[in-house]
Amino acid sequence: MKHLFFYLPLTLLVLVVACKGKKNASVEPSADIIQEPDTIPVEAIAELPPLEAGEVYLKGKNIFGEDVELTGTHIEEPDTFVFKLIEPKMVIKDSLLILSSMNAPFYVFHFPQFTYVKTIGIRGNGPDEFQNPIVVQSLDPAYLCYLLDGYNGKIYGLNCNLEKHFIKTIFNSKSQWDYIEHAYSISDKALVYRMGGSIVRASLEGDSVQTEKIHSLRLEQAKKMPTQGTLNVNPLRNRMVYAYKYAKFVKFMDLEAKTVRILNFEQSGFDEQTLNIANGLDSNVSYYMQVLPTRDYVYITYSGRTPYVVAAEIQKGNRYMYLEKYDWNGNPIKRYKLNDFCVCCVIDEKTNQIALPTFYHDDPFVVYQLDE
Repeated sequence: MKHLFFYLPLTLLVLVVACKGKKNASVEPSADIIQEPDTIPVEAIAELPPLEAGEVYLKGKNIFGEDVELTGTHIEEPDTFVFKLIEPKMVIKDSLLILSSMNAPFYVFHFPQFTYVKTIGIRGNGPDEFQNPIVVQSLDPAYLCYLLDGYNGKIYGLNCNLEKHFIKTIFNSKSQWDYIEHAYSISDKALVYRMGGSIVRASLEGDSVQTEKIHSLRLEQAKKMPTQGTLNVNPLRNRMVYAYKYAKFVKFMDLEAKTVRILNFEQSGFDEQTLNIANGLDSNVSYYMQVLPTRDYVYITYSGRTPYVVAAEIQKGNRYMYLEKYDWNGNPIKRYKLNDFCVCCVIDEKTNQIALPTFYHDDPFVVYQLDE
């Protein structure tokens, strides 16, 4: 792995821009902008219709029509920084891409150039070290993002100078099963995550641990099936989406999980016997991998194959995955077929691009341009 010190001046320049923001752009008001004297322009956002609770049965229905096939752009050798990713997670903020990886623990890149800026943190179980690093979007204007250890619950804020500050511990780990894989900000004072079979809300205020289970993820249709899956939120729209890994079920909810709409595709061939076999879960089909929110739509990555089948196909050069697009009330829009495979992606609303850190390229990033 090579770290080149001549990136430092450019890094400082980018950080100054990220901290101060852009001041010289002059934009003429459009029909979509509400502008009042001496106020900051605010974009008009159409209010969502109320979320309709209930279960929608979609077995055998082609809800998307014909797939839209897309080809990505492989970002090759933007610099000489060589790295490999393990279970990456990503956040884009202020022209920076902050990425967590089990071996980093955190990398920072310029975006959309994908050139290396800095490595943050140390792997380990000592003070201020990370065993299970997770980057989390922050809605607190003081931070670019949060840096979370999914094993011990310690969360830090990363400021625009790329300095981390300890905030608090958001959960107490009482057993080896008390850990989290992802977390999502619902305000500048709280976030949500999946732990065990529940969606949990945790407070970022005060010094003590304050958590509340707000929704059970157990399915009546498959009570013994693990509740693993992918969660994400849209605080602006008061929406939360959970898509299951081992069953083709998607839940659309408000942030309190008081209104729940379930899309039931009735596809769960989960084999309960695999629960008793080492690595047996990989014999089951993996359906949904990640929920990617934007202001108006939610995208969900989809495999529909077992990990063994995916690995065999990638070895033969047959790389693909699907990207399903819905509105925030669970209405299907379209489905894309991408000619790459990646469990974790990130979407940039400004450019309407999705970036994939692949594991089969030496330069891992591949970018897809989505249509409007």
